Amino acid sequence: MRITRVHVHADFGMSREEILRQAGITGGISYFLLRPGEVAARLKRNPLIREAQVEKVFPNALRLDLVRRRPLALTIFSREGRDVLAAVDKEGIIFDAGGHLATVDLPVFSGITFQGGPVGSRMPGTLQHLLDDLHRLHLEEPKLFDRISELRVVPRTKGGVDILLFTADYRIPVRIGDRISPELCRWILVVLDILSQQERADQVAEVDFRSGEVVYRMKEGARGR
Repeated sequence: MRITRVHVHADFGMSREEILRQAGITGGISYFLLRPGEVAARLKRNPLIREAQVEKVFPNALRLDLVRRRPLALTIFSREGRDVLAAVDKEGIIFDAGGHLATVDLPVFSGITFQGGPVGSRMPGTLQHLLDDLHRLHLEEPKLFDRISELRVVPRTKGGVDILLFTADYRIPVRIGDRISPELCRWILVVLDILSQQERADQVAEVDFRSGEVVYRMKEGARGR
């Protein structure tokens, strides 16, 4: 008994022919010999595909249900001397890259070094809690999420990372630890708004929120806290 019908349901624009090629499904495959788990595993080798459900439908059909990864943030890597944007999902998987991402309005992770092309790899594990926080922020407080422009990763001397956060509205960077919350975002925006109205704002190199106090780090030659 052979599979003569394949029903493909995908929430992205890959052609049916390409999906079947990646699934390893060729004409005349035996219904009883086909193993859905192996087909799903082949499909999920494509970094774009987050979920792949494969179901045999007696007597001669196969159903493929595919769900793509959704970008939560972007990151930057170097290719042939040029900076290239790459898409990152909530699990930290880098699944897409190229110039077409220049129009995507999402926070950008910078300060990360990748060996070779990163598509198909995962962001550093030290950032997973931050990615979880960003995902919750995106779902629960999308307006706050949209205010985040860049997240620059700064390694600590004794391990772990800090984040220099840049907002879409203010030029002064904010130093936080490796977590973020709606409350912290609101506090940051209030402080930056007040600071932007002061004459000494252009003397501030960064604002540090890590200790629970607001600490102003001044540019060389300037004074203040």
